[in-house]
Amino acid sequence: MEALEGVLVFAHLLGMAAIVGGYFAGLRNVPKRLSAGMVHGTLLQLLTGVLLVGIAEAMGDEPVNHAKGGIKLAIVVVLALITWPRRRDQEIPAGTYHAAGILAITNVAIAVFVK
Repeated sequence: MEALEGVLVFAHLLGMAAIVGGYFAGLRNVPKRLSAGMVHGTLLQLLTGVLLVGIAEAMGDEPVNHAKGGIKLAIVVVLALITWPRRRDQEIPAGTYHAAGILAITNVAIAVFVK
């Protein structure tokens, strides 16, 4: 079970890197466009995050912070609702692009600073 958890954490971090890296890589681009990495990273974050919480519950070593998990889940669902419908658009509003990046960075901050 610990090996599976390690693989999921690795995949979760790859998803985070794809979203945040894609955001920073596209900051200077005009017009703004979501990269495939941002879209797929969002879906990877959603899937691996839910699986990680499930494994943490199943292992039962430490109590799971459901408030943290719920907030992070809500953020990634909103991020998915922003990115998925616009995945093929040639141009998106700058505000939408920045909202996606800020939501992803907020999720990282919650992961790091909330225990």
